[in-house]
Amino acid sequence: MSVARPVKTILFAGGGTGGHLFPGIALAEEFLAREPNTRIIFAGTRRGIEARILPELGYPLVFLDVQGFVGVGRRRSLQAALSFPKAVIQALILLVRYRPALIVGLGGYASAPVLLAAMVGGLPWVIQEQNVFPGLVNRLLAPFAAAVFTAYDRARDHLRSRRIHNYGNPLRSGLRGAGGGAESGPPAMDNQEQKETFALLVVGGSQGASIFNRLLPAVFARLAARYPRLWIVHQSGQAQLAAVAQAYAAWPDRARAVAFIEDMEKQYAAADLVICRAGALTLAELVELGKPSLLVPFPQAAHDHQSFNAGVLVEAGAAWVRPEVELDEENLAADIESLIKSPQRLMAMSRAALQLRQPGAAARIVDHCRNLM
Repeated sequence: MSVARPVKTILFAGGGTGGHLFPGIALAEEFLAREPNTRIIFAGTRRGIEARILPELGYPLVFLDVQGFVGVGRRRSLQAALSFPKAVIQALILLVRYRPALIVGLGGYASAPVLLAAMVGGLPWVIQEQNVFPGLVNRLLAPFAAAVFTAYDRARDHLRSRRIHNYGNPLRSGLRGAGGGAESGPPAMDNQEQKETFALLVVGGSQGASIFNRLLPAVFARLAARYPRLWIVHQSGQAQLAAVAQAYAAWPDRARAVAFIEDMEKQYAAADLVICRAGALTLAELVELGKPSLLVPFPQAAHDHQSFNAGVLVEAGAAWVRPEVELDEENLAADIESLIKSPQRLMAMSRAALQLRQPGAAARIVDHCRNLM
């Protein structure tokens, strides 16, 4: 008679944005692939993207009454400070209830009360840092973590820990390993000069990017007549979808505006050039798939961390970057046109991106975590 193994619980703490949340989902997938009876629980907030995404995927989500401290003004910072002890107590109750074998901090303010509660309770916990310049919570708590998993080796310059392991950003299963080898570009880049279309993919993040929504339709109008093979998929966010769709109305067969891209793998595969912010998750996907990109870092990102992220790809020759303050219709159109005319440059950018890949990040992180449990 076989004895059933005890169910182990893994608690993921943090979120707020897709860049924090989706690496956690990738790790959850990997844990479940190893041990299907593992219990996965996420802790986050009602305001974060986790409140929409996790219920759709079937993962349990526990809400904490916690608010961010950084960049929110004096009044809200005071409110956040006053509510923080309550969030720590909520986290302690959560740990007592589920007694997780491991807690994984994904970054963002929602991770802080859970990691502090884990320290009080003597439970093992680790940090997964997605950016070149780590967020405040991870910088403060890294010295006490059992392990810190980074996506970029230069992140260690900003972290005080002797237990840093540079494994890369974990990606969801549909995107892993799709980039092929480093000796050739992905299928969408092959025979660029013979292709009937040149596909632009504009990714503004879950809320969209106002600067893209304002400029890209006008840029497309400039280029569409000169380049009949040019077409575009533009992810605008829900709030500005109607206006962006109307701006592309003259090209119903060549332009599509969407609030959110559900089939990201398919859209990446078709794209010849990606125009996007420089969030860590987006860059990990570009590198994995070998996609040339034009990056516009979000200027309000904490500590300008997106510019640090973009710098890695630019230095490698995998991307171009335009600070938002410099971006206008004329120079954006010129950048795109220059790349349309330079298939060999696009191929070189694709190969440079593939050279930055760190395959198997999720598997390596989970291997390490299992040794800590």
